[in-house]
Amino acid sequence: MAILKFYKVDESGKITRLRRECPNATCGAGVFMAWHQDRQYCGKCHLTYVFQKEQEA
Repeated sequence: MAILKFYKVDESGKITRLRRECPNATCGAGVFMAWHQDRQYCGKCHLTYVFQKEQEA
C-alpha cells in the first residue's frame, strides 16, 4: 500500500506523519504536500510554500 510511506509507527505504536498535510480547507486531511528542493506543493489545490535561502553577508 503506497500510503504507508507517508507514516511511521514506532515501537510503542505511536503514529507520526512523515510529510506535511495540506492546510487548505478544500483539501482536508490525507492530502499530502510534495517536497521539492526549494518548495512544498499541493497537487490538488496548487498551494505552494517557497523556502528562501539564507543570504551570505
